[in-house]
Amino acid sequence: MPLILYPDVPMLAGVPPLNRQAGQTIPTPQIQPATVKNNAQGVSWGIVDSNGNDVLTPDSFIDFEYKEEYKIPVYPIEQGGFSSYNKVATPFDLRLTVTCGGQGASTREDFLLSVESLLSSTTLVSVITPNDTYDNCNLIHFDYRREAKQGLSLLIIQLWFQEVRIAQASVPTTAQPSGATPSNNGQVNPVNVAPTDSATNAVPQ
Repeated sequence: MPLILYPDVPMLAGVPPLNRQAGQTIPTPQIQPATVKNNAQGVSWGIVDSNGNDVLTPDSFIDFEYKEEYKIPVYPIEQGGFSSYNKVATPFDLRLTVTCGGQGASTREDFLLSVESLLSSTTLVSVITPNDTYDNCNLIHFDYRREAKQGLSLLIIQLWFQEVRIAQASVPTTAQPSGATPSNNGQVNPVNVAPTDSATNAVPQ
């Protein structure tokens, strides 16, 4: 029986490598390394602060999820009915899956310490993706695991981010300046001003 020739399988992402000859070893698929900087410079992925500095430097980004939702409030009316009004946008959620094997920009221990520090802080970061940059994100959850098929030395870490809405204080308008709401500009230290010589020696008319 003649041998069946191997099909010509292209080397594309998601296509497993096949042996071409007897005794030939199958190459191990490599994860594409992460590129972390500014998207304006042609970078695909990144987690940066407001100045464009790297906040977290994983070895690679392997998964991304984005969720945005709107809510329609309802209120009760007569005879047990309900009516809908308005439409409110809720903060979006981002979920990233990254890896760290300790051979890249950070060791495994340093990377986990950086993630824990960011989780406990109120620091806002920007998540850069090939499609868009998501600003004002705060880390709210992380977990990590190790798998035998990926190598026990490789950390697979999930990072959950949530948008933080920056509210601007409104300034009420008043008919008279005396009706304006007092504003606190900090601690005030009054200073006693000594009377001048001209005021002390003034003779009443």
